[in-house]
Amino acid sequence: MQPGDVIGRVVGGVLLAAGEPTPEAVERANIGLSALGRRPLPAELACDTPESLAPAVPLELRGELLTLLYELAGDEPIRRRLADAYAGLWHGEAAPPVARRSGPRLVRWLIGKLPRHHAGTSPQEDDMIEHDSPYRGGELEATTERSPLRMHVERIRQEYLRVIDAVESVIVGKRDVIERVLMAMAARGHVLLVDVPGVGKTQLCKAIAATIDTRFGRIQFTPDLLPMDITGANVFDMRDKQFHFRPGPIFTHILLADEINRATPKSQSALLEVMEERCATIDGVTHQLEEPFQVLATMNPIEHQGTYPLPAAQIDRFMVMLELGFPSPEDEVKVLDVHLGSTSPLSALQPVISRASFIAWRDTVPYIHVTPELKRTAVDYINKLRGASEEGRTLSPRATLAWVRASQARAMLAGREFVTIEDLLDVAPDVLRHRLWTDRATVRERLRPVAVTGVR
Repeated sequence: MQPGDVIGRVVGGVLLAAGEPTPEAVERANIGLSALGRRPLPAELACDTPESLAPAVPLELRGELLTLLYELAGDEPIRRRLADAYAGLWHGEAAPPVARRSGPRLVRWLIGKLPRHHAGTSPQEDDMIEHDSPYRGGELEATTERSPLRMHVERIRQEYLRVIDAVESVIVGKRDVIERVLMAMAARGHVLLVDVPGVGKTQLCKAIAATIDTRFGRIQFTPDLLPMDITGANVFDMRDKQFHFRPGPIFTHILLADEINRATPKSQSALLEVMEERCATIDGVTHQLEEPFQVLATMNPIEHQGTYPLPAAQIDRFMVMLELGFPSPEDEVKVLDVHLGSTSPLSALQPVISRASFIAWRDTVPYIHVTPELKRTAVDYINKLRGASEEGRTLSPRATLAWVRASQARAMLAGREFVTIEDLLDVAPDVLRHRLWTDRATVRERLRPVAVTGVR
């Protein structure tokens, strides 16, 4: 991408952050770009995240471009938050809060009003947001202090990077897949890894579990597996002449369901209640699972003898479906270097974050702000896909919720307190492809004509 194209995408992304820009805002942006010696904005603006564009901007242009971004942002909070993100990525200082057009020097809260789904329902609210916070719709006097949510997200970002670095010592050349699995886990979503044998699906699950200080369990799915082998059963004790519940392997924190399609439908169904409601009912008694509970499942897509297709109800329980793919030749050489030693690199992995920290990831995701325009974008796209679906393969409201929640997790792990359209576009193929029984490229192709109109 040429520097001129990058700068245009940076400016266009800031303008689009708050919805469709006015002609006056576009004209001001073009005047600023002309002063920098750059081409005017294209007719169709594109929105990308600061993390993807900031490194591509030449060093000598960053100072003047940052000044232009703050001028275009004005007192609009989301646009200013994006400008702050570029300032942080370029190791610059964020501009001071702008003065209101009238009245005392005040600045709007960067997140916006308290989302409807939080109103008086979450015990985390008092910890994350002060009682007199403008997050409740008020205002805040100008201050250089960061919000509690901002500091919380920054800490989570650093923990997230530590986990990735640790997992990459075992799983070579698959950083993108590692990031997407952790994104789904942060969003309380279950992950289905579908790929040919030997590419590292099981190793990836074990490596992630080893870096988080939680209990890890594994079920090797086979045709003779019984539901009680998964959930547990009441066992009669001859010593006290009573039945006692003996928990199954699902009573853990991170569960690896290896080759899930090799079990019979009856055994597969034992996971349905567990994956959705985090509890298991055995002999009429409901047993609650301890948080966090996470299913990482693997499936072989090419060998169908002795396998049982997953029903749509179970496929829908997985937030994302991912593929690892083959490594590049350079990465495969590194795989040999890492795994040809006398000991497995997996045995050397140690937890880098605590269980409480991982739970904090999951508890923070609902506080990542999603504008009403982005919610409407997601719903409009889902409705158009429903109208074009064939053979009953459609998208439920659970898919819409999973899509937006995954976008919140992606934004949080990128170090932001708000979701952008790029977050939605990036996670859409992982969340929607298995529900439509299609591939990533088809989902992206169907998304393209909706993406621009949806943010207006």
